[in-house]
Amino acid sequence: MTTPPFVPQPGEPHVPPPPEPAEPPQDPRPGPVAEPGPDPAPAPPATAPGPDPFAVVADAVDGMRDELAALGDQFRRRLLNDREARRSLDGLLTELDHTRKAAEGRIVQPLLYDLVLLVDRVERQAAQGDAFAGSVAAELLALLEKYGMTRIPVTRGPFNPDMQEAVGAIAALSPEQSGEIAEVVRHGYRMDERVVRPQQVRVYNDR
Repeated sequence: MTTPPFVPQPGEPHVPPPPEPAEPPQDPRPGPVAEPGPDPAPAPPATAPGPDPFAVVADAVDGMRDELAALGDQFRRRLLNDREARRSLDGLLTELDHTRKAAEGRIVQPLLYDLVLLVDRVERQAAQGDAFAGSVAAELLALLEKYGMTRIPVTRGPFNPDMQEAVGAIAALSPEQSGEIAEVVRHGYRMDERVVRPQQVRVYNDR
């Protein structure tokens, strides 16, 4: 800042102004260049709010519920398929059993019936005292039973038209005896519950 020159007023003594301070000489050499400092650290971004833990658990439970429902549906479908397969298998087995019995009726039964006629002849021979014929008759009966044909047992009692055939009558000794079986003329045979040949009998009659 430059001081204005001093101008003496009339009647005042002349006092020279104080010298202005000299400015220090400037160094013509360039000074050190200030290096740029590190960039200031960026401000941390605003922290977003975290997921709600209750919502996470609810989503997980919903996923498990859906998965269990899908497994339940799959199990029910497989169970229904197994039931249908079992029903089909049972039907097939029943049909095969019927076919087997029908085949036995067409093929095996006539053969067994011929064996029954053979047993009749052999037993008549055994009744005359032929021991060999008796043993043959026993073997034939065992063979018949092996294929399911059994002899109708000889019983005393009322006449049964479901398993017996009346071929004669004998005078009853008392009224209570009328209608009862007197004697078996020819043996009968059956396969399971089906009568193949009825038992021929004579029945008591009071007339």
